[in-house]
Amino acid sequence: MDYQKAFDRVPHSWLIKSLKLIGMNNIVISFIKKVMSYWRTRMRLHTENKLIKTEDIKTQRGIFQGDSLSPLLFCVCLIPLTEQPNRLNTGYEEHITKTKILHLLYMDDLKLIAKSEE
Repeated sequence: MDYQKAFDRVPHSWLIKSLKLIGMNNIVISFIKKVMSYWRTRMRLHTENKLIKTEDIKTQRGIFQGDSLSPLLFCVCLIPLTEQPNRLNTGYEEHITKTKILHLLYMDDLKLIAKSEE
C-alpha cells in the first residue's frame, strides 16, 4: 500500500476504531471525537479586485498536516494493520535465522508480507 496523500485519506471512523483497538483511554477517545467535530477549513481566492471565500467546510475525512498531533494519529491508524499479520502468524520466514518479516513501514509506505493475498 502506497499512501498517496495519506493524511487526507484516513476515515475518522477508522481513527476512532484504531484508538479503541490499541486500548486508548476513553477520555482521550472522547476528546479526539469532540475535536474532530470542530474540524473545518475555508478556501480563499484573492483576485485583483476582491477576495472570494467559502463558508466553513466541515472536514469529513483525513487529519491535518502540520498539526503536532496528526503524525501520532496517523501512526495509531496503522497499528491495527500491522498487528493483524502478527495475530495470523503470516509473513515471509527468512530461511537462515528463521526471522519472520510481516511488514515493512517507511514514511507513507506500508508493505504487508503474507503467503497469499488472503
